[in-house]
Amino acid sequence: MGRIKGIKNKNSHARPTTSTLSTDERIRLLANLIIDRILEDQKNGKVLLKKIKSM
Repeated sequence: MGRIKGIKNKNSHARPTTSTLSTDERIRLLANLIIDRILEDQKNGKVLLKKIKSM
């Protein structure tokens, strides 16, 4: 008996990689992403900071 139409064998490397982060590590990661975005924004004319201030 053949496989169901449309189903293909999947390679194990196709699975998403997951990791476990503590709450502190998650907060630090998010804070670093925000800081990086603000620094990038400052280089490009502070558009993001202007939007935040206008809220």
